[in-house]
Amino acid sequence: MRSLLFLALMLNQKSLTPRARAMPTRLTFIAAVAALAVLIAVTAGACERAGQKADLPAPQPEQKAKNPFEPTKDLPPDFVNSLPIYPGAQIEQVHKPKGAMRQIEFSTKASLAELVDFYKTQLKQRGFRITSALIMAARRTWSCDFQKERMQARVLLYPHDHDKSLMTINLMYELPSTVDPELMEPVENFDVVGPGEYVQKTTTQQDKVKRN
Repeated sequence: MRSLLFLALMLNQKSLTPRARAMPTRLTFIAAVAALAVLIAVTAGACERAGQKADLPAPQPEQKAKNPFEPTKDLPPDFVNSLPIYPGAQIEQVHKPKGAMRQIEFSTKASLAELVDFYKTQLKQRGFRITSALIMAARRTWSCDFQKERMQARVLLYPHDHDKSLMTINLMYELPSTVDPELMEPVENFDVVGPGEYVQKTTTQQDKVKRN
């Protein structure tokens, strides 16, 4: 601050004429103080602007919202919790939904025999009915179709495409129908199985007339 005051005084002395230098020192002091006030105001404004820029938050990169219809590695929000998942299996890919169909691929270090035993046991315990199953031990593959109420599902087991020490679990299922049975048209059931007694009697009389 003292250096600024001294600089202002020096500049003021050099700019004065010999006659002006003879003026009272009070005017010189007032001019120096005015010049110093201008410098302080300019410096304070610059510091304030710099502080405002420093306080501004850094711009954040825009994050695109996840599209629920694109492939991902998260379980679908409408996943049927009654479907068994092998413990420790890692999600490889959740395929793009196709209508009510869902397809999820897992990978695991378990053997084919361990996986087959797990799914056979779990499906029965969870109330699923196995409709068909096929195993090809030479190729280390197993397919199983099962259902429960209005839901159809299938699990395929086969070696991993990139790491043969792993097994792939391909789970496919169809979401159960959400149609309320009360909104469906009732089925009409008739008690009459064949022609009534009157029709049978009339037919018999007509046959007798033809014979005569």
